[in-house]
Amino acid sequence: MLASNILSLALAYWPAILIVTTVAWLARNKFNKGLNKYPGPALAGFTDWWRFFELVSSRKTEQTHIQLHEKYGDVVRLGPNVLSFADPKALKVIYGLNKGFTKVWSTIKEMADYQGTQG
Repeated sequence: MLASNILSLALAYWPAILIVTTVAWLARNKFNKGLNKYPGPALAGFTDWWRFFELVSSRKTEQTHIQLHEKYGDVVRLGPNVLSFADPKALKVIYGLNKGFTKVWSTIKEMADYQGTQG
């Protein structure tokens, strides 16, 4: 009886339930992990979809990252759980042994290439 009441309420109010859960999910993405203090594109705190559309539309993500770092500084929020670092000094802190960061090893080469073009 209780389950049928809950099901009938859910079917009657599904648009409101969908909106509330979507807003709650977006708010959790934006504020949950403490990354909201880092600057970045407006949609970056909510979803990774903007990066997908950027990749599909221009296929020049490295240029986008450079422009974002010029606009926002050394640390840029690229997604709900993604930060991009432009300062080469951050390599030792992030990529050192047992530092507690998830590592993407391709960025080491990218940063080395970027630093090589600077000097």
